[in-house]
Amino acid sequence: MARYLAVVAVQREGLKIAGHGAGDGPPLEAAQPDVAQGKRLVAVVNNGEWQSAIDVTFPGAYDRVYRRYREGIWKGLDLYCLDEKRADELEDGRRILMNGLPVPDPGRK
Repeated sequence: MARYLAVVAVQREGLKIAGHGAGDGPPLEAAQPDVAQGKRLVAVVNNGEWQSAIDVTFPGAYDRVYRRYREGIWKGLDLYCLDEKRADELEDGRRILMNGLPVPDPGRK
């Protein structure tokens, strides 16, 4: 099961290692980048309306996210490297709008 982290904190604190779809960073490769022991590879993806930060360190997780990017489900995909301990602290399971605001709860009006 995927781990979701706080998007803004990952973008602020993580070391950006690749990006695509936002015009910044080197183009992504299909192969998962290597990360040092004690680090986590986090993909910040967006669909043009909202974004989410997903831990893609574990085998297969990066492939699934990258495949969805290739299929056009994700419009942008940026990769960050983050300390494992800090990633644990940032796990929150939420997604946010592109402007950094929370996604409104669809059950509330």
